[in-house]
Amino acid sequence: MSSFAEAPAGNVAAGEKGPNLGGLFGRQSGTAAGFAYSKANKEKAVIWQEETLYDYLLNPKKYIPGTKMVFAGLKKPEERANLIAYMKQACK
Repeated sequence: MSSFAEAPAGNVAAGEKGPNLGGLFGRQSGTAAGFAYSKANKEKAVIWQEETLYDYLLNPKKYIPGTKMVFAGLKKPEERANLIAYMKQACK
């Protein structure tokens, strides 16, 4: 696979690699049912909005020290903004 377009379709409901992102905006971190969050993620208690996601997506491990998230982050502001725009539509 050399691009995202070539990746197999994911199953949003499965939550295999993380919590279900449906209803993410306005939800408190560490509270989606059915996922074993780190203590750090639960205690951060951030409310996910565009601004908080923008900061988080830059460097998840710095934003929530102790998180289990293995994603390194998106350094380019445009990439973070594009991902958030996509998530606003996809995570309703």
